Amino acid sequence: MKGRNIVWISLLGLGLFASGVAVGQDPGLWQRHPVLAEAEHHTHIALDKLNQAQANSGWDGAGHIQRAKDLLTRADQEIWAGARANDPH
Repeated sequence: MKGRNIVWISLLGLGLFASGVAVGQDPGLWQRHPVLAEAEHHTHIALDKLNQAQANSGWDGAGHIQRAKDLLTRADQEIWAGARANDPH
């Protein structure tokens, strides 16, 4: 079970890294959309807390914690897409 969690955490980290690289190509994006930047930051904090909870407890809450992480990852992607879609630059 722990090996499976490590795989999921690694995939999640890779996804967040990839979105960070994409955002990093336009450093002014979050400066132009500070509220979206804050929302995106909070998704990262929530993901970190869920990862900590999983690592400390060794259980997944019958799959609900993983589902929450998947939804937060999707929310992070949607916030980024929304910022890009509404960006005049």
